[in-house]
Amino acid sequence: MRRPAPDSDPAPPGAFRGELPGLGPARRRSLAEAGIASLEDLLWWLPMRYEDRRSPVPVRLLQAGQTALVKARVLGVRCRRARRGGMSVTDALVTDGTDNVHVVWFNQPWMARSAPEGSEVFLYGRVGLFSTRSGLRLQMDNPDVERVPEPGEEPLHADRIVPVYRRAGKVGSKVLRTLAAGALRAAPPPECLPAVLRHGEGLPDLPEAFGEVHFPSEPPETSAPFAAARRRLVFEELLGIQCVIARQREARSRERGVVIPKSAAAGRLLREILPFRLTAAQRRAFREVAEDMAAPSPMYRLLQGEVGSGKTIVAFLSMAWAAQSGFQAAFMAPTEVLARQQARVLEGLVARAGMRVGLLTAAVKGKVRKALLEELASGALPLVVGTHSLFQEGVTFARLGFLAIDEQHRFGVEQRARLVAKGESPNVLVMTATPIPRSLALTLYGDLDLSVLREKPPGRKPVVTRVRDEEARPRVEAFLRGEMDAGRQVFVVYPLVEESEAADTQAAVQACERLAAGPFRGYPLTLLHGRMKGAERERALAELRGGGGRMVVATTVVEVGLDLPGASAMVVEHAERFGLAQLHQLRGRVGRAGQKSWCILMRSPGADGAAAERLALLERSQDGFEIAEEDLRLRGPGDPGGLRQWGGGGLRIASPARDLALLEAARRWAGKLQKGEVAWATGERERFDAWLAAWGARLGSWGPIG
Repeated sequence: MRRPAPDSDPAPPGAFRGELPGLGPARRRSLAEAGIASLEDLLWWLPMRYEDRRSPVPVRLLQAGQTALVKARVLGVRCRRARRGGMSVTDALVTDGTDNVHVVWFNQPWMARSAPEGSEVFLYGRVGLFSTRSGLRLQMDNPDVERVPEPGEEPLHADRIVPVYRRAGKVGSKVLRTLAAGALRAAPPPECLPAVLRHGEGLPDLPEAFGEVHFPSEPPETSAPFAAARRRLVFEELLGIQCVIARQREARSRERGVVIPKSAAAGRLLREILPFRLTAAQRRAFREVAEDMAAPSPMYRLLQGEVGSGKTIVAFLSMAWAAQSGFQAAFMAPTEVLARQQARVLEGLVARAGMRVGLLTAAVKGKVRKALLEELASGALPLVVGTHSLFQEGVTFARLGFLAIDEQHRFGVEQRARLVAKGESPNVLVMTATPIPRSLALTLYGDLDLSVLREKPPGRKPVVTRVRDEEARPRVEAFLRGEMDAGRQVFVVYPLVEESEAADTQAAVQACERLAAGPFRGYPLTLLHGRMKGAERERALAELRGGGGRMVVATTVVEVGLDLPGASAMVVEHAERFGLAQLHQLRGRVGRAGQKSWCILMRSPGADGAAAERLALLERSQDGFEIAEEDLRLRGPGDPGGLRQWGGGGLRIASPARDLALLEAARRWAGKLQKGEVAWATGERERFDAWLAAWGARLGSWGPIG
């Protein structure tokens, strides 16, 4: 893309750079605040939907409630002040020869100049009924207006498939449409992908793709050119990710990291502290981790495991191995609840070996925090469990050799990098219980080696899962009372913490009050949600662990890590509003002591057939990886007629789950490019390297790619 030379560009850092008609200082500021800092950014601000504004409707056929395009001549126009409120009102009478219709714009006095008397215009808007002294009349309120262009010119806002954009600060869709058209005319982006790749994948050139995506020649739902243009932009985004990942992987292979060799002493330690026999999958995963830690380059491994498959014990054994070898090890959890629980479990595991475990969260303050930080800095404390507090300024390690990050998708790339920087290329194990299809995991996290745990510890029984609606509620409540009467604990999970006007979902706080006063009066209920203060939450958890609380009324704070061995049943309210992976995670909270357990998914009134199909999958399958694959199939290819635009960081058009085939193709091409297996035409390599450098900078500011 053509850009002003640095010396001649007067725009301050962070401001919009580039010149277009109609782009004044106020609009530049607004665009920059929305993350649009260049003409290229403007073209990547993609339409969120499209309106078919072809085929003008004759005025005589207009009907109240209809949204229509009218092509007409302005018979008269005037601007006046309303008697009440001082609002400006612009009235016009237009005709197309079949009939006349009144048009009104409120607080838009410039419309008298946009549609002067005698001009021929396109009007697009909603037709309504207006009451007058002589009766009701049809009227168009606040329609979009555009002069009918001269022969040979093309309209922008009417008589075509029209893009509709999400606002960029104070800049609305119509202005963005004008700016996008200007950017395509004045500064079409240069091609960044080599010709051999474009031909191999059947991709249009970048200017052609942007032109078709912003201003489709046909309805997007059925348009082959639009599908090809969208495919091109999706591929470009995914190739950027894969090329950056490939370069990161190569760079890491040349790093020299912390070497934690295998030793007989470490092996004896693990046998001493291990309270049970590992599954075959756990033994395989631990061998992979141990071999990585003994290698000269640092380990970067993703441990993906089923709910209850025992990922955490693999991480804890690796931490003990590192500590036995004289290094420090840290475990980062996404929530304080989980961090405290994991610290207790790790402490119990290594206590017999005389190892100490520290806990560092935002709630650890004062002298306790100061002493803990001093011990980490001196190396006196070998093991620590914490939250995001671990990577904050002021936390230093003497010899950080191993780092485990639980539920890695909840931490941003920058956060993880800051924690890794606390040591000198430590070994890193990231873990997730969110089921990811293997092909997707290998492609998204291509910079990581992959270990998978599918086998559950012996004795764990499948969770019986049933979908129920409101008619079954009395039976469900009676079942829960029976479980509590038998001395077991139960969960009731809600999506929100508090009810709001924006959501009709029952919320945990109000629901706990209703349940305590209604069907579960006399039973000890415990409320648990993420907004509780630390001391309040600890009291609730202590009550549950002591068996004092029989029913846990909670939000999804219980999704990961909360371990109540006595829990035998879970009810999830408004289950269709949760993702399948999240529901699979939630039901993993029950039956952890080997007892028979149940998960009841309550479906809201009015839930559609697609929701019923998704929930039925959980009834018949206990395999998180199968669920992930099926969820991918059910979600399908998405809506081809709308380009989902996020703005700011993150993917702007691609969806790794929806665009898996393109993601895998991008991964193949990234490998070829990295290995030098692509022939470059003159100038292509330089443009590609500049594009890839920009991608690397952009990825560094993102959260999780997935």
